[in-house]
Amino acid sequence: MSTHTPLPARPAGPLRRAAEAGVAIWLDCRHTSPCEPVPQPDPPTAEAVHGVLLPDRPMLRPGAEPDRIAAVLADGRAVTVGPVGGVAGYRQAMDTVLTALERAVAAGNPTPPMAIEYSPAGVDATVDARLDLAGSWEAKAMRGRAGLAGAHLLHAALRRDLATDRWTRLAARGARAPYLLWSTTAPSLNADTSVAYAQRCLFPGTALALSPTVLREFEAQGVVTGPTSLDVLEAQRVIDTLGWFGVRLDAPTG
Repeated sequence: MSTHTPLPARPAGPLRRAAEAGVAIWLDCRHTSPCEPVPQPDPPTAEAVHGVLLPDRPMLRPGAEPDRIAAVLADGRAVTVGPVGGVAGYRQAMDTVLTALERAVAAGNPTPPMAIEYSPAGVDATVDARLDLAGSWEAKAMRGRAGLAGAHLLHAALRRDLATDRWTRLAARGARAPYLLWSTTAPSLNADTSVAYAQRCLFPGTALALSPTVLREFEAQGVVTGPTSLDVLEAQRVIDTLGWFGVRLDAPTG
């Protein structure tokens, strides 16, 4: 009887795991000066990058007027809508996205890639500040949980929207499916924290916005177990608990 025990296969690196999960990687250069050259990722990292977000990128606010939508679509580049702070903001943003795509296909124009932006870290920063004002141990125990709970609920909402008749009609006319853009980069965040958020947002059909520094750190991480498993029930429980302290996720976006 052989005593040889085969070693387990080496886990894939984060970039490969992201690709297998259907997660696009975008290089986020929005916090650099417009006059600075765009930082370039080192090979082979560059092969995994699907696009670049620049300071002057086309952007729409949720609920944008039709004339503003038309002007942004005329740019031809990828368009982001948001940022949103929760499901209510997402719904308004998705209506803006679908309206923009309907205008494009009606005019016979190509539809640009469109994304709804959500920052788990940004939501956590705002919600945690409000929890700190509550001052109780119960409130402090909820710190750092809002952002990722919102991400789960938004991805569930996206899946529902891509199963509606409104989207089916657009898809039949060649429109590209919009995706959720997880913004994990901010001047106040260190690379390790940004990477931790990114690794927990590997939802299929979404995109990660990573700064050049965070992208290198993300690639350097040894193991990622993703894609992320959707847990709507737990996410809703977190949101309901936050409501006891008077905290609502969409409040930061007005």
